[in-house]
Amino acid sequence: MQNKQVRVIQPKQALDSNGLIPKPLKKRVCAYVRVSTDNEEQKSSYIAQTDEYTDRIQKNPEWTFCGIYADEGISGTSTKHRKQFNDMIDAAKRGEIDLIITKSISRFARNTVDCLNYIREMRLINVEVYFEKENIYSSDPKVDFLLTIMSSIAQEEARNVSENVKWNVQKRFNNGVPIVNHNRFLGYTKEKRGGNLVVDPEEAEVVRTVFRMYVNGIGPAKIAKHMESIGAKTGAGATKWSMSTVAVILKNEKYVGDLIQQKTVTVDYLSHKRIVNKNTAPKYHTEESHEPIIDKETFLLAQQIRKDRGRVKIGQDQNVAKYNVTYPFSGFIVCSECGRTLKRRYWNYGTPAQRIMQQCGGYIDGKAHCTAKATYQEMLEGATIQMITDVFLEDRNIIPTIQKIIQSTIKITDVEVRIDELRTENDNIEQLMSNLIDIQVKNPNLSEKDFNQKYQTYTNQLKTNQVEISKLEAHYIANYDTRSRLAKIEATLNQLNDSITEVDGDILRSFIFKMISVKPDEVVFCIAGNKNYSDKEFSERRHEFESKNPLATGTYKSEKYDKIMNYRVVII
Repeated sequence: MQNKQVRVIQPKQALDSNGLIPKPLKKRVCAYVRVSTDNEEQKSSYIAQTDEYTDRIQKNPEWTFCGIYADEGISGTSTKHRKQFNDMIDAAKRGEIDLIITKSISRFARNTVDCLNYIREMRLINVEVYFEKENIYSSDPKVDFLLTIMSSIAQEEARNVSENVKWNVQKRFNNGVPIVNHNRFLGYTKEKRGGNLVVDPEEAEVVRTVFRMYVNGIGPAKIAKHMESIGAKTGAGATKWSMSTVAVILKNEKYVGDLIQQKTVTVDYLSHKRIVNKNTAPKYHTEESHEPIIDKETFLLAQQIRKDRGRVKIGQDQNVAKYNVTYPFSGFIVCSECGRTLKRRYWNYGTPAQRIMQQCGGYIDGKAHCTAKATYQEMLEGATIQMITDVFLEDRNIIPTIQKIIQSTIKITDVEVRIDELRTENDNIEQLMSNLIDIQVKNPNLSEKDFNQKYQTYTNQLKTNQVEISKLEAHYIANYDTRSRLAKIEATLNQLNDSITEVDGDILRSFIFKMISVKPDEVVFCIAGNKNYSDKEFSERRHEFESKNPLATGTYKSEKYDKIMNYRVVII
């Protein structure tokens, strides 16, 4: 056993058909080029690299040119959106490439994980990557350590660039400079110099129409349908409108001349993942940043309506209306017994005895939920026409009477002044916080304890002021809403003759906030006072409302059915 002999068997070289050693095959070579931005200087570099690599590969007799893969104006921090890069990797996997040449590791990838993963993946299929600047081939496993270090450095450079860009953007935010994609922003364009937002008159009228319809009680679905019918275009230039398109317009503070920036933040500079900024980073609110399209009162009213409608979740609360105004009474009449809304029903459909009824949704679900009897729709229509005629059309002094009853206890001008004072105070506090941070960073004389105490004091005051602002804005909206409703009643009266012959949903909602069906022959019409009620709150307080002292009472008699409907009008 001690005389073991080892014989080395060398690999046999394959011979061609003539018994000769074949010439080595040419390497199939491509190059990968990338520049991060699309400015003129980078474009020149991009073109130069492409031309230089094409010429070099084609002149090498041992190489076969397999093309140039080039991504222009795309960040290298992730390979996810680099189409040409991914096409190149796919071609390599199909066996079409032997060698990839690229300028440097940072051009190939600034993400360490991506870089090493792709290099190892290429190594498994015998594809080399040559990094020209570093003069490194990826085929040698020993270079993994070096690649890790160099890729990490490139990744840190990407992080520094990201931080610098972020700082620059935040500085612009802090100076109130608008960073807005005006090409998809309905109502505004941008100045060629300065970048300020400028009103586009034609588009602005579309925005005003959206707000006007919404505050007049028309929902996003119907607004979208109307916009399509008149051929209006969205911010993206499309003629197809959706509810979400309308919603985005309604909640955009830029239409009142304000500018809130950094609503979203990038949480990872590698994946570029963005999230909604919910106390993750500061927001920058610039008031009177540009010319408004919508007045502040209308905008605040629209936000209050959105908030009220936001409480409505189909299937979660059966007591609330679904803002469906397909029919005049849809979602408008509340059952006194159970608080559910009445629904339109056909009795004896298709027969001579066919009737349209308004029946409680609770009763429809089963008598265990509600025992209220159905009401003839024609009786409700007749009582409504009679009420509008008697109360509003025949007594044109009704508006001052209503105003006296619901006269506000707070002046709108006082509220506006106080809100402005609090906002100014908040601006000053935010500046003090910024100064405190700068002092601590540049010259840390304060102890950590003293710094935290001062910072917390400022933060608490900001929160206290914001709570008061929210309350004052609620008062402001309520008072404006009252004046707006009364103005709407007056405008509707001026458009009507001395009588009406049918119930129109828009006219009905101009005068009345809700109706309560007490019995099949008794209904209460509720005029909204100085408070906005959600559907749920109205339903819960229905008995309180129907027992209020009436502003007016009356009776409607139907000759057709020989029935009487009594009504009362109350202010809630």
